[in-house]
Amino acid sequence: MPKQRSPGANPMLNPEIIEKLMKKTGRSKNTIRHDISILRRDFGGLPINTVAQIYALRNRTSVISKLSQEERSKLPNLAIQKPTTIVQKLTKNSKKKQVKQFIRYETADSFIRAHIDEVNKCYTFRAYTAAFILCRKIIENLLTDIIRKKYPQNILGNIELYYDTSRSRTRDFSEIISNIRRHASDFGPDKTLVERILNKANVFKDDANDKAHSWFHLVRHARELDETHVQDILDMLNMLEKKIT
Repeated sequence: MPKQRSPGANPMLNPEIIEKLMKKTGRSKNTIRHDISILRRDFGGLPINTVAQIYALRNRTSVISKLSQEERSKLPNLAIQKPTTIVQKLTKNSKKKQVKQFIRYETADSFIRAHIDEVNKCYTFRAYTAAFILCRKIIENLLTDIIRKKYPQNILGNIELYYDTSRSRTRDFSEIISNIRRHASDFGPDKTLVERILNKANVFKDDANDKAHSWFHLVRHARELDETHVQDILDMLNMLEKKIT
């Protein structure tokens, strides 16, 4: 008799997941396989069907019902949520306006939630330049929070990673990225995750400065924001933050 495999994570992409994603996204089987394969580079430690759920959420659908219990247990907390839209009443007498959930981040911090909500509102109302700059602000501050958590703040050298004490101001985003990159090996087995975050965040390093300080840099189309894969960055930051003790 063939040896039975115990239930758990399937090393292959579930065909039922592919079929559902084809129906929901209108994309071909090969495109979906390719997209999930690319996304898995950011979440290399996760089973492929778990990554497929993250991909499904990026496309405002879900395949969580197709995952085994083990595959579900590997999901980042953000990827367990069902795709939703946030409903906001603009005025007392107006109809309700649906605010698209462009990004999300699981946190109890009311200030972070407020920033996430503001990005979603900007995205919904096509204020794409404002959304881009706010995304940069969120990523920069989350990275700074990780530095504070990783390195004891009673050591001056650790504070200098994100704060220029000689000038009494926070370092530029490019400096923060550079400093974390130099210390990536401090994160041990999560070094690859750190480097992937920094590589993805590079698009915000210079572009957000240009968009904030020049009349000539505008984000005119949603796809320019979509192509930054900001949700991938936030999910990876969420994973890294949870790994730091």
